[in-house]
Amino acid sequence: MPITDEIVDLSVPFYEGMPCDDLGPKIWERLSYTYSRQLYQHTQSRAGRVFLTTDHTGTHLDGPLRFDPKGAPIEKVPLERFLLPAGMLDVRFVGRAGSIGAAELQRAGADRLQAGDAAVLFTGHDLYLRDPDYFWNRPQLSPEGAALLVEKKVGMVAADFPGIGQPSDDRYTIKRQLHRGGIITVEQLANLKALAGKKWHLFAGPLRVRGTAGSIIRAVGLVNWRAKQIVDMTQDFFDGMPTLGAVPTYWSRANHKLTSHFYKGELSYLTHSMMLTEHAGTHFDAPYHFDEHGPAIHEIPLSKCMVRARVFDMTHKKPLEGIGPEDLELARKKNGLKVEPGDGIVIWTEHSKNYYSSPQTFGDQRQFITAEGAKWIAARKPFVVITDLVGLDEPVDLTTPVHNAVLHAGICMLQVTNNVAALAQGEWYVGMFPINLVQGTGAPLRAFAARA
Repeated sequence: MPITDEIVDLSVPFYEGMPCDDLGPKIWERLSYTYSRQLYQHTQSRAGRVFLTTDHTGTHLDGPLRFDPKGAPIEKVPLERFLLPAGMLDVRFVGRAGSIGAAELQRAGADRLQAGDAAVLFTGHDLYLRDPDYFWNRPQLSPEGAALLVEKKVGMVAADFPGIGQPSDDRYTIKRQLHRGGIITVEQLANLKALAGKKWHLFAGPLRVRGTAGSIIRAVGLVNWRAKQIVDMTQDFFDGMPTLGAVPTYWSRANHKLTSHFYKGELSYLTHSMMLTEHAGTHFDAPYHFDEHGPAIHEIPLSKCMVRARVFDMTHKKPLEGIGPEDLELARKKNGLKVEPGDGIVIWTEHSKNYYSSPQTFGDQRQFITAEGAKWIAARKPFVVITDLVGLDEPVDLTTPVHNAVLHAGICMLQVTNNVAALAQGEWYVGMFPINLVQGTGAPLRAFAARA
């Protein structure tokens, strides 16, 4: 039985020129199809991009460090805090710019909220995303409404509108009130109407960017979620992290020391800007990465992005040893694996242990899949190849036959994962919901495994 019955995308699209009330994203092509055809002498082509963003762009999350200088940074917050039963409160009756107070929450069914739930404020404001006054003419949670949610001890307050509190409040009064109550906040959800009347969980997993207070996210609704155990499969972003190309970097735009000074010690907050790449850290590759006619990130149906894991144990392989069809077939027979179309083939090498200890050689001193091994995988028609490796191809082979064979077959990739050993026993599913980059060749994400 699948671990969830339906997956609903709750995120706004992420693209240059998207509606923003501050610094919007800027996206650059690192390698284009036009240039790469020339570069590879018309034998193949590929594309990839880098992008500048803040941690508060589009659908995003604020963690404990946002308003509390002693709060936990985002990478220290357990994954369980970001996957919660959803209590959706239909408050569309307050209108376009209405106030959501305690009475309105009670009318919408706040009495049904349990401690630790995600209180989801459904106003329908996402319908006005492209309106010029989207950020200012919007609903808002009142102090009384916030107090009720704190009293209910919910774990998260998530809304389909920006800001949560009063527009233009540079003191973030309502969000600070919620965070003082131990609540994480999520803004700019979309498509909540699709979940009306259903039992579901909200997943709002942030990128693991060390020392940050918030994150852009791909929020999803998981209908009839049956998991009893989850495992975080995501590596951290950090200065000096392993990469095979563009190097991510990030810096604070406003920090607690600076903001505390100018608010005379009454409050402080932290926010970051970051330059990220579509292909660093734990990331998802769409076929469009190597196939210009293949689906890009925003075209990948999220219904396919929770896959049954079929784990191929390659931990006996040493660095620079290839994984060929005979290795894959032997592992399949040894563990009685049956791979069906749409599954996730997991190549487990334990190379993830070198991500932090040997970042300089992580990309070069590793196992790899051979060209024939890639053909064996492609013939099984999985939805995705999941691995704790980066690159997959032999490090010295500049023709990248594995990427070409797999991505041209319409198969996605999830690379640089962690904690794969946890999946070795039992029936597991892997969830991978990449940041909703329009025309993305790939995207970072918060990957996880789950089992009932």
